[in-house]
Amino acid sequence: MREQKKLVAQSSKADKEHQQAIEGLKAALESARTAYEQMEADLKESDSNLLNMTKQLDNANAAQKVAAEALEAANIEKKRLLEEAKSREEEVLSLRKGIG
Repeated sequence: MREQKKLVAQSSKADKEHQQAIEGLKAALESARTAYEQMEADLKESDSNLLNMTKQLDNANAAQKVAAEALEAANIEKKRLLEEAKSREEEVLSLRKGIG
């Protein structure tokens, strides 16, 4: 009878320890699940930020392309105007020589 009580007590103690271990595992699992959900939310936010930055970069690149094209057009017009001014200057010099 004494052995049986001892075994019952040991079994009861083992059951309590087992139950405590299960509760600890449940808490750890819930903590891991919460951490996973937070990381998932952070990843979605990072993806969204990356997408926005990529769009901004694309827009900046497009604006830079437009600015470069405008600068090229302005340089072509400047060159044309300088050539025209030089031609007129030569024309004026030629007329002055003819008069003088």
